Amino acid sequence: MSSRVAVYVTDSLPSKARAALEGFEVIEGPADDATLARCQALICWPHRIPSGLLGKMKGLEMIQAMSAGVDALDFSALPTGVKLFSNAGAFTEAVAEHAWGLLLGAAKGIHVRNQRTTPYKLRNKTLVVVGAGSIGSGVARLAKSLGMRTVGVSRSFRDLGVFDERAPVASLGEKMKGADAIVMALPLTKKTRGILTYDLLMAAKESVIVVNVGRGECVNEDGLVRWLKERPGSRFATDVFWVKGGRETFDTPAWDLPNFAGTLHVSGSPLGEDLSAMKAAAAANVRTYFETGTAQNLVDTSEY
Repeated sequence: MSSRVAVYVTDSLPSKARAALEGFEVIEGPADDATLARCQALICWPHRIPSGLLGKMKGLEMIQAMSAGVDALDFSALPTGVKLFSNAGAFTEAVAEHAWGLLLGAAKGIHVRNQRTTPYKLRNKTLVVVGAGSIGSGVARLAKSLGMRTVGVSRSFRDLGVFDERAPVASLGEKMKGADAIVMALPLTKKTRGILTYDLLMAAKESVIVVNVGRGECVNEDGLVRWLKERPGSRFATDVFWVKGGRETFDTPAWDLPNFAGTLHVSGSPLGEDLSAMKAAAAANVRTYFETGTAQNLVDTSEY
């Protein structure tokens, strides 16, 4: 590792993150063009990158997102050859636990107000996890405490040991047929946008519970609403919503349906916790990259 590695940060770093970058030159706040040009790394929230910044970073080798998702990045501005890393691993525990909060809440009908509802049993049932990265694997790991059979549907798998069965994305429709519960933990890419359609939902059991902690656009909103109306015994809960007018909006007609529940994209920030641990993980990944030449959560930018 060279002490001359310069890292530009678009947000303040806590002490633990700074410690992870000991020996690096850490630059925060406004910087002149000459300073930006010699920075080899950028730590940022993808949706907060100032316009024109990437074009000034002539020596940039890698971008480390502070967030789990990177779809908010302007990929047209990404310089050729620059590697992009997500921070999904840092959010695994919080988002996986939240997914289970949504799943259990929907199963027991906690969201239904002032009327009797039928609780569903999850113990020893089948859970299909769509997207078996860090977060999806975390969801499957928690499922084992209920004796559930776990089926991963993914192009790759972070933790092979937590899945009883592994299947490619092309088999999603077939695997959904046997699911008692489904958790969507997909990043938003060209291939995953709108992947969960009305037809796929209709292929599932009438009593299926579906949870989404990936991105709202991975689910076709119109198809979802139609399915919920036609299948009152099915239940859907989400922490992520659809982007409209350039930002995520929590306004959807699904709220009017008794078999829909949601939280307003809060899974990554549990009460009593700040983002220090997430920022520290991002900083540690930058150090790993410059010390070893590799790092976790490399993003295939061709998919965006």
